[in-house]
Amino acid sequence: MSSLTKKVKTERYTTKVNGRVMKNDRPKNTHIPTYPIKDEKDIKKIYRYLELQIAYSKSTFEEFIAYRNYMLFMLGINTALRAEDLLQLKVKGVIKGRIDTTENKTKKDQHFMLNKKLFEEIKKYIDKFDLRLDDYLFASRKSGDDGFTKPITRQASHKIMKTIAEVVGINYSFGLHSLRKTFGYHYIKRNLNSADAWLTLSKMYNHSSPATTMMYICWDDKDYKAREEFFLDNESAIKRRKK
Repeated sequence: MSSLTKKVKTERYTTKVNGRVMKNDRPKNTHIPTYPIKDEKDIKKIYRYLELQIAYSKSTFEEFIAYRNYMLFMLGINTALRAEDLLQLKVKGVIKGRIDTTENKTKKDQHFMLNKKLFEEIKKYIDKFDLRLDDYLFASRKSGDDGFTKPITRQASHKIMKTIAEVVGINYSFGLHSLRKTFGYHYIKRNLNSADAWLTLSKMYNHSSPATTMMYICWDDKDYKAREEFFLDNESAIKRRKK
């Protein structure tokens, strides 16, 4: 640890009281918020990068790691699962073509169908590496004859996402949780003409209100403008058809 890092930690977690250095509890609000991937071009770049990682793997182990990261990204942006719930998924929780899991934070059971294309990709991944029902879908490594018994950690997933961000050129705070937000952002974009879209997404996230969801997926003024332009274009099209 560098002297600079030590100094920062000392200043952050200790306080001088009457000339004496007193230890404080670690600050509670040290979490750095992450952001969704709004540009679909960036999503395509990430997929391409992960596909190349698979294609140029030099060993079975490297191929597994690359394929695992690819599937982690794919499943992450196609579901509303929290990061910790995504990492805890086991084969038996997806093998029937639906997600069957219990949320770590709320302890609520989650049961929802996977779209056909996504399930086919998951099944191909499971079959390729001969994953067993009790294996973690996103395992850290294979532990002998016991199978894939250890999931990757939040720290490991952070490193994976950090590498992706650097390669693709993402210059904002990006982590595993960004995938959940990306799902929500593009869900709204695809359902701009649906009055119930915000309410439906709020229920998926278990949020108290659509307003909370709006802030969560970082829906800002530019997105509002795009939404207004969408409705104006549709309104013009309707008028032309009536003529």
